[in-house]
Amino acid sequence: MQLDYDFLQKNIIDNIHQGYIAPSEIHGYGLFAKVDIDKSDILCILDGQIVSWSMYKKLTGNLRDKIKAPYDEYFFMEWNALDEETLLVRSLRTKYSYINHSRTPNVKLIKYPLRIVATSDIKKGTEITLDYRCEPLNQDYIKNHGATYL
Repeated sequence: MQLDYDFLQKNIIDNIHQGYIAPSEIHGYGLFAKVDIDKSDILCILDGQIVSWSMYKKLTGNLRDKIKAPYDEYFFMEWNALDEETLLVRSLRTKYSYINHSRTPNVKLIKYPLRIVATSDIKKGTEITLDYRCEPLNQDYIKNHGATYL
């Protein structure tokens, strides 16, 4: 399904002010540098609720049937793995969720606090990418959903 770009722009949390969302050659939409970003710049600090993988699965299962298309593409619980059993979850979609996976990323996650940091200079207009494999993902996720793109 094609996302409604205008709806997306109006209803996403702008937690990465240096970025904008646009069609990506990697996958769907991606996050691109709005300005030149210097190596070691912090793009944002990620916050949220700490929950277990099992609680996340329960909550998303409860919500799956309640949020109908096309809005199911916009609202979901965004997360980061803190360890193999624990997630940092955000209930609303942010610009962070548009950072696509790459094995040659230009940003990385650093903990405490959890933040996104540029690993190289990023020129204006360049897609911002992250290596998802650097998160401590559990084996169930890697074997199932993660197997499609990691």
